[in-house]
Amino acid sequence: MADGLLVLSRFALYVGLMLTFGVPVFVLQIRGGNVLVSPALRRATRVANVATIIGLLASMTALWAMAEAMSPSSDAGAVGSVVRMLLTQTAVGIAWDLRVALLGICLWLGLSAGVHARTRVAAHAVTAAMALATLAWAGHGAMNDGAIGWLHLGADMAHLWVAGAWVGALVSLALIAGSASRHADREGAALLSSAVTGFARMGTLIVAVLLVSGTINYILTVGLTLSGLIDSLYGRLLLLKLGLFSIMLALAAANRFRLAPALEKAMHDVDVGDAVVALKHSLYLETGLAVCILGLVAWLGTLNPGGG
Repeated sequence: MADGLLVLSRFALYVGLMLTFGVPVFVLQIRGGNVLVSPALRRATRVANVATIIGLLASMTALWAMAEAMSPSSDAGAVGSVVRMLLTQTAVGIAWDLRVALLGICLWLGLSAGVHARTRVAAHAVTAAMALATLAWAGHGAMNDGAIGWLHLGADMAHLWVAGAWVGALVSLALIAGSASRHADREGAALLSSAVTGFARMGTLIVAVLLVSGTINYILTVGLTLSGLIDSLYGRLLLLKLGLFSIMLALAAANRFRLAPALEKAMHDVDVGDAVVALKHSLYLETGLAVCILGLVAWLGTLNPGGG
């Protein structure tokens, strides 16, 4: 039961923190004086606020589940003692305290109306980036010491940041596409076309960093061997994750080189509905795959890379 709760809470934590970071990063890329008051982007901002709350709740649940898994007894008093030990005597506890404080700041920024919109979004993104980075302290990225340890931790943080930027962009684009599709809105379609085209440039960098940081993480976690991909549950789940990631790459390529140009071309026609719907379906599928990958990542973080 504790292991299941731990995986579920870690999944919620990954989803919450990646959206808390990724949505404002995406919004900052959108150019235009009044674009931040767009209904779809306001909805995306509300999603980021809800994600922040999910991150806070999941942090508490994950800490309790970790303590329950470590406790010799399921008695609440015994688990509470382990929680106190984790919070006061471990790096996991320091990371937890920092994450909760940073998420509290993110929530304040997300709900505040007294700060200039773009400044507030930028501060939210920076604060959320630090909160997301704390996940590396409690994962396999913290398993090494010395210079190798810093390399592993840095690669893990970079992996989290670019993955968060991708997930946040996908959810934001899906919201924009859904709104444009429902309301047959040419203004929304124009925003979607501009956003997809603009994100394509950053998408190339995201994929490159994901591949490099993922390779570093694999080598430092499993070693210079491919047998770990077959001989352990960790490796088999990692292979499944890579397979889903490959499908995401294919969809992203289709979005960039086929569907986005088709939408841009359709903007000169009377009806852009078919082009918007095609891109929406692709974005929905890509977002669903991203959610599945985050579920696998949450499970992988609880496993011994060298175990059976």
